[in-house]
Amino acid sequence: MTLSVTVLGSGGNSPIPTPTCGCRVCERAREVGVPHTRHGNSLYVDELSAMVDAPEFVYENLERETVDDLEYIFLTHWHPDHAAGLRVVQSRSMERMFEEPDHGLIETARSDRPTLVTTRRVYERTCELYDGLRHFVEEIGFADTHFLDDDPLTVGDARIEAVPYSLSGDGDLDATAFVIERGETTAVLAVDDARHLEEGALPDDIDLAVFECGYFPETPDGTRILTEVDDAIMSEELTHEEVMARVERVGADRTVLTEIEHLYGRTYDDFCALESTDGYEGVEFAYDGLHFSV
Repeated sequence: MTLSVTVLGSGGNSPIPTPTCGCRVCERAREVGVPHTRHGNSLYVDELSAMVDAPEFVYENLERETVDDLEYIFLTHWHPDHAAGLRVVQSRSMERMFEEPDHGLIETARSDRPTLVTTRRVYERTCELYDGLRHFVEEIGFADTHFLDDDPLTVGDARIEAVPYSLSGDGDLDATAFVIERGETTAVLAVDDARHLEEGALPDDIDLAVFECGYFPETPDGTRILTEVDDAIMSEELTHEEVMARVERVGADRTVLTEIEHLYGRTYDDFCALESTDGYEGVEFAYDGLHFSV
């Protein structure tokens, strides 16, 4: 059975172009637009009517891709570039409210609610940072919750499980990957900050893996990007070389790399050129608006 995925956003902490930046990556994005422009890391899985993560630009990206059904929001972790757009749980059709005088605001807010799907720890850690999420979910009722620690989620003929991991390696399981199984198709979504993901917890036979791109220490022309001080700060981040080693170990039939940061100093064209080099068979770099099926 098929899984159809749309990349709502393929970027990271900063959008491309970034305001005030005149680097060649941002200038090219201003000139051309999509696929050179990048918004925060987010996916949409058609068969589940599910969005994975909610960065700041999520409303705009859902509109760009004409998404008209949002039943589930999968949350991988609490970082702002994945969670700062969670007010999207408020998104509702107002048609009945405008057409039926007896159908009011509260009734509208509590109807057709999306379900926030994650682990209890990721939810609690996110609420620590964005207390408004607890208000929206638990007090107003804008969304339901499904915690995968309790039970896998079943949507039609698809089954979704969590693979929790620690963002910092301190034992606090404050992030999660998702395994989606639909018929004989298996997808793994471990979209960012997954240095401490236990690869042994992943399925053996994976049709699709979506991983973070990992950072590059140099620009395409060999200019060093980071200083020694920066290297220490980035110690918890995977390099692109480390990600490619993971790709080889996991052995998915198809791998899409996302979370492509402004910091990496590479244009869409640079990534296209990299895809055509040895070692990238079955690997592609995400871009905003990419559609693919497995």
